Amino acid sequence: MIITIYATKSSTKTSIAVSTAVYFANKGGDVLLADLDTQASASAWLDFRSDDDSLKQISCIQKYGKTVAKDLKEFNKRYEIVVADCGGKNDTSGRSALLVSDIVIIPVFPSSLSLLTLETSLNSCIEAKMLNEKLKVVIVLTGCSSNHLVKDTKESRELIEDMLSEYEDVFLTKNFITTRKIWMDIVSNGKGITESGHVKSAKQFEVLMEEIISGSY
Repeated sequence: MIITIYATKSSTKTSIAVSTAVYFANKGGDVLLADLDTQASASAWLDFRSDDDSLKQISCIQKYGKTVAKDLKEFNKRYEIVVADCGGKNDTSGRSALLVSDIVIIPVFPSSLSLLTLETSLNSCIEAKMLNEKLKVVIVLTGCSSNHLVKDTKESRELIEDMLSEYEDVFLTKNFITTRKIWMDIVSNGKGITESGHVKSAKQFEVLMEEIISGSY
């Protein structure tokens, strides 16, 4: 299975990508993290992780350019799960990854700017689905407030659901990611969110991943 994390603007994208890889690895999966983002944040995370012998080590490669689709397919023959961290900008690596992915996760902040860029990401995914019919497109709200009085999350969900009425086979998850400092800390610690020791954040992510994999939107 190939899972791509795809976002036009930073939406804790790399933190979600590494946490996804860690989630499957700690469940016994044979996982490869493919860093397709030229900023190489996922690779930097791996460097921190390799310094901690108590953590399960995860294979990681950097790939860019026209051969990404072919490379990911080959890697998926050797690894049970490939998690690709790529920018959602309209570059060759991103488009290539979408052509061979089984699931694409689009994280988006509950803000006007992020919602504006969401349409760009969605259009790229829909174009990819013309050639890759198995591609499942999943939107995840991230950076949500834990304060129930803040209405940004509810309003953003309503706007996204209205936007999705124009698309087929694109889903918004019921579960979301609450903004917490721990999401900033885990990359420099080389950990995934489920290894962070923050019980609420770990459980929230586990439930989100279960929803995405099961398709129970």
